[in-house]
Amino acid sequence: MSVMPHGVHWTAEVDAAIRLRTQDTVRLLTDADTEALGRLCASDPVAHCYVQAILDTGRLAGPLRALHRGVFLGIDDLDRPGELLSACWVGSNVVPVGSDWLAGELIGLAVRVLGRRLGSIFGPRESVMSIWSALQEGPQQARDVREHQPLMMLDTQPTGPLNPRVRPARLDEFSRVLPASVAMFTEELGYSPLDDGPVMYRSRVESLISRGHCLVDIDETPGETAGRVRFKADIGVFTRACIQLQGVWLAPWARGQGQAAAAVAATAAHALTMSPRVSLYVNDYNKPAIRTYQRVGFETVGDFATVLF
Repeated sequence: MSVMPHGVHWTAEVDAAIRLRTQDTVRLLTDADTEALGRLCASDPVAHCYVQAILDTGRLAGPLRALHRGVFLGIDDLDRPGELLSACWVGSNVVPVGSDWLAGELIGLAVRVLGRRLGSIFGPRESVMSIWSALQEGPQQARDVREHQPLMMLDTQPTGPLNPRVRPARLDEFSRVLPASVAMFTEELGYSPLDDGPVMYRSRVESLISRGHCLVDIDETPGETAGRVRFKADIGVFTRACIQLQGVWLAPWARGQGQAAAAVAATAAHALTMSPRVSLYVNDYNKPAIRTYQRVGFETVGDFATVLF
């Protein structure tokens, strides 16, 4: 009699526990669900580009032997055999795909079964908030809940002038880019990324630069700010259907001078040479940023939310 590897037993036990907790509604997806998960992502390629980007790496929908590397959960569409009603990526972050409120609550219960320590939940607002409604009864407390974040998209050439200095950063500029990336992160989240896992963060910044996914405007004029990054933006998520910009940042000493729109426009124009759509999401209270994106031509196409732990 053949013996199944320990990892397979573990996966089966986890799946059984999830089904039991959610009244046989949520399950671990398998490799056979990969195409259905792709179709679900394609139903809204802007909102679901993060999960599609995971699939684009060649990752299948089924769990790997090391469950800590992330799993996909899903709910079957009972009216359409072989299709998924909703799904969710659960790694260090929880990212839902196509969930309504009830489905989100059930997925939240399933995430609690996994017992992971999470960094965030982000994605379409209704899905995020319903997942959080189930998770907030668990052991982790939210550090911040950003309930309304306009999801904005551009699929035509940006309006207004383009900053000709915006370009992909070079690896030999890492020492210049890193302080700007840290400053952006610290402003956005309230703590330095170097306080917890500096090696991982430095590696991420280096990876973005090496792939040409970190765009910068570096001040080359003589003076106090010479050699410093004036503007930075990352192509944080890349798929064939949509790019999502992240880490958009203008140095404090360059603010209030009307430079942001031209820099964002140049970034968007570059991104549109790689994918037919460029998107981003922004905190609703950041009115200056929203006005800048609107001037460039971005339109609001959805409502995101983020829960930070």
